[in-house]
Amino acid sequence: MQEIVVDSARLHDFARVLCEKAGLRSEDAEQMATLQVQTDLRGVHSHGTRALPGYLNLVLNGKMNPKPELRIVTEGPSFVVVDGDNGIGHLASAFAMETAIEKAKTTGIAAAGVRNAGHFGAAACYAIMAASNQMVGFSTTNTGGASIVAPGGAEAVVANNAMSYALPTGGGHPIVLDMACGVSAWGKIGTLRMYGKPIPEGWLIDDTGQPTSDPDKGRFLAPAAGPRGYGLAFIMGILAGPLSGGLMACNKSDDPSEHFFFALNIASFTDYDGYVEEIQQGIGKIHASKTAEGVEQAYLPGEIEWNHYDNYLANGIPIHVDHLRGLAGIAEKLDVSICWDWQE
Repeated sequence: MQEIVVDSARLHDFARVLCEKAGLRSEDAEQMATLQVQTDLRGVHSHGTRALPGYLNLVLNGKMNPKPELRIVTEGPSFVVVDGDNGIGHLASAFAMETAIEKAKTTGIAAAGVRNAGHFGAAACYAIMAASNQMVGFSTTNTGGASIVAPGGAEAVVANNAMSYALPTGGGHPIVLDMACGVSAWGKIGTLRMYGKPIPEGWLIDDTGQPTSDPDKGRFLAPAAGPRGYGLAFIMGILAGPLSGGLMACNKSDDPSEHFFFALNIASFTDYDGYVEEIQQGIGKIHASKTAEGVEQAYLPGEIEWNHYDNYLANGIPIHVDHLRGLAGIAEKLDVSICWDWQE
């Protein structure tokens, strides 16, 4: 048995307690648990609670501030830059997007940068915040050091920066594009290894610039769609890097991450109800569109993840036992009781 089904509410409470025991403020622990379990509910386990032990070990090892004092470095009517005080990236990122949303209610569009913070988890979390306020949301990151080669390169020069757009649809779930600029997220490669599945051809690059399917030899990632993914990673790294007061990935070693967001108020550009009516008509046509043999339907960006969300919220989240072992390990370190029935 590779997976155990865990109730999302119990997983949320467990994650919150772990964060509190590691030293986070109660409200910050609640926010972390909410964002990470939301990500697990959407089936993106690489960026959900599976990542929590890594974050909390950085806190316990003194490498990350458990109680950051978020500080606005500079702001204007339609922009803000936030210093994350070397805290977990989710906290500064949520604050930055919340601030952008409030500003966009008046100005129509507002952008936010975050510097001096940790990894922010799934980019979709912050874009969805804007979509939940009848806005178009965008988020990206300049995380870690370089890990993607330029086309034809044998040395990493850009980071595998994630980017996400979320657009409201009216009464249903928002449309969500959430993608890495590399051919895959590193976390997805870790997930494939965890499930014993092979790494697809062309994903990994060795130190001679040649593709490999051996994860022990694949030091770098190939960019998604060759020069297109490389170009996206390059630009995202500037928006969330130098523009937000950070470094380009090729100049980083063990430096903090930076993030960038914007919120666009639809009602400032057009009638919101008219927008929703057109979106709904388009969704209907896409769902009714002709498909290839054996394919049930065409899906919207993010729709498969929302199907997971609805299913897992009602019936529990299937989580790999190695994912649970990681949570059990940090729980033991923090002297927290495990909240699910599970035996090795």
